[in-house]
Amino acid sequence: MSEMSHIETGLLGCKTKQPLSFIVCGQFISRAGFIHHRRRFDENVLIMITEGTIYISSHGREHTVSAGQYILLPAGEEHFGFHCSEGRVSYLWAHFRTDCGFEAVNGSGDEYTYLLPEVSSVSSSGRTAQLFHQLMDMSLEENHYTKNMSDYAVSLLLMELSQEYFRSRDAGTNLPPLVISAREWIKNHYFLPFEVSELAETLGYRADYLSSVFKKNMGVSIVRYSNGLRIKTAKTLLSNYSVTIKEAAFSCGFSDEKYFMKVFREFEGMTPAQYKNSFGRKNIN
Repeated sequence: MSEMSHIETGLLGCKTKQPLSFIVCGQFISRAGFIHHRRRFDENVLIMITEGTIYISSHGREHTVSAGQYILLPAGEEHFGFHCSEGRVSYLWAHFRTDCGFEAVNGSGDEYTYLLPEVSSVSSSGRTAQLFHQLMDMSLEENHYTKNMSDYAVSLLLMELSQEYFRSRDAGTNLPPLVISAREWIKNHYFLPFEVSELAETLGYRADYLSSVFKKNMGVSIVRYSNGLRIKTAKTLLSNYSVTIKEAAFSCGFSDEKYFMKVFREFEGMTPAQYKNSFGRKNIN
């Protein structure tokens, strides 16, 4: 199967028994007015947006990809920006090869080693961003990490995205419409301070009822789910040396820096400063 197989659906699968072959990765930052160049690579490209929005066309479809989302561009497919981004844009990128390529998937896709949407959101756990940054650290430390280790690191990153797809697919099938609506509202507003009562009023329910239904189906409270999204974004921001802890806190919906530091430690087992020191190295552009 060629690595240049034409993709016609939004779900991509790759059947392989071999690790992916890592090529290069880094971070791109643009302060304003970014539009993606027209390109066609012989390798696959994974882009994860950490700030702003990019507008990119691939195999005849236009995609709007925003912070907290990724896009997978299969090898051999031409892609280009179709609209100029407004404001600051930042994203992580990685190039890699496969021995049998990605193809369009119909059905469950359980036979694929890697199975993921071409465009989707990353989970609120923050694990994907951590794996991405670990891959970037490995690519910089050539004296300490072998090529094989980078291959396994990018493979683990794609496996994590595949698992995120399966988890969201399995969880989404049984969720009540109210919980799905609440979850989507939170994803669109988590970077702003809000009260549960505000969300409940927007959806037309009492706050206590919404809180009860949400926790019963999601396993966590609305506050903890929201904080999970905020901490995930904060971790991405903290990996950039130019962003202070206070700036990361306020950018992610925390109005109190001390509360942010407390929540961060609860989720990550370390302070924001410790995380910044551990995951702050990267290639720029």
